[in-house]
Amino acid sequence: MFVAERFRSLVSNDFRILSVTEFSMKSHEFVPLQEIVRFSRLREDEVVYRIRRLSRERFLAGSAKPPSGYQGYVLTGSGYDALALRAFVNSGAVEAIGKSLGVGKESDIYEALDSRGKRCVIKLHRLGRMSFRQTVRKRGYVADRSHISWLYQSRLSAEREYSALRTLYAAGVSVPKPLAYNRHAVVMSVIEGTELKFAEMTDPEAILRKILRNMRMMYRRAGLVHSDLSEYNILVKANGQVLIIDWPQCVGVSHPNAQENLRRDISNVIRCFTKKAGLKPDEERVLEYVTGKRRSLGL
Repeated sequence: MFVAERFRSLVSNDFRILSVTEFSMKSHEFVPLQEIVRFSRLREDEVVYRIRRLSRERFLAGSAKPPSGYQGYVLTGSGYDALALRAFVNSGAVEAIGKSLGVGKESDIYEALDSRGKRCVIKLHRLGRMSFRQTVRKRGYVADRSHISWLYQSRLSAEREYSALRTLYAAGVSVPKPLAYNRHAVVMSVIEGTELKFAEMTDPEAILRKILRNMRMMYRRAGLVHSDLSEYNILVKANGQVLIIDWPQCVGVSHPNAQENLRRDISNVIRCFTKKAGLKPDEERVLEYVTGKRRSLGL
């Protein structure tokens, strides 16, 4: 659960302790109390007091059985949330957090307002909800790290999604506009629409054409393949436009698995429209259109 309410009670010295703990986790499984005291430059009694409070509020967690005779601490998911949110507040990217828009296996999404009162959303990547084996299988960029923390995986996921969204948005693909990212969190423009699986379509062929046209722009202009496209991450807006979300797993067109992933994406889209509307476009023709080998779709 997000920490917007508890976040308001934190003060600068709390954030100093959280930041020191985050930094020191690079070299410690559990960060020793004395190291937190040393790097925070706070009195030991104040550090102890604040660690107890932060632990009680679940921003920090202590080692269950202190190794080597010392008590150590690690940042929790809530602590990571707090550090990211503080960075957004300081930059003006986020001023207020609203209701939850969705909780999934790999992310949480909340509505928000920026410092000018403009609506946006904040997406918190949470890869720790998957097993390590699943994460390695689905996320090639962590496959060569045998001891990678869930926090760092989530940070990489957010960084990749933000980078992909910048490329895609500039290429004209219908995706949320990326506004900012920090650690495991991405701020983007408002996400609106109904998941394709549940959308009621008066003209399904027109919707299909828009999706495939966007896939073509992804491939030819942005040089990217979504790699996990489905009826759950294509949104249909009230005006009939589409919005494609969830990009941390995308790959470049030169990636060894790009063509296989693209075929799977196309198959998933066609299967949905066959089931919902009886449309049965030829997958090879669609593949040729998306990759630019065919100029027209010819449904």
